[in-house]
Amino acid sequence: MADRKISLDKKADSNVQIKEVSQKLDFLISEIQTLRHEVDSLKSNMSDLQEKNREQLYRLDSQFYKLCSDLQNQIYKFQSAFYEGSRDVKDELKELQDKTRYSRFVEKILPWTPAILIGGAAWMLILRLIFE
Repeated sequence: MADRKISLDKKADSNVQIKEVSQKLDFLISEIQTLRHEVDSLKSNMSDLQEKNREQLYRLDSQFYKLCSDLQNQIYKFQSAFYEGSRDVKDELKELQDKTRYSRFVEKILPWTPAILIGGAAWMLILRLIFE
């Protein structure tokens, strides 16, 4: 398309110019119609894409929810296994403590503790009386 001014004066070549203008207008009209068709097509495609995206988002959301619930279940299983193992370790430590010399000594001496304390107090009282 040339950028020259077209005058519509009645001359011999005015018919040629009118035909040129008419052809250019027809070309522009067809281009506008093509663009309008493409815009309408893009709008419908956009709607389709939005719907597909929405469906994909729902699928991803459900998969994410499933993964999160699976992760939560695995965490609960891990915690229960950890607490069970911790309880087992405590039981084993208690058994080991029961087997040590100190724990056996404490078990044997514990019933005699009140008698030892009373005897010690009596001995201190006797020593006090002697030294006064």
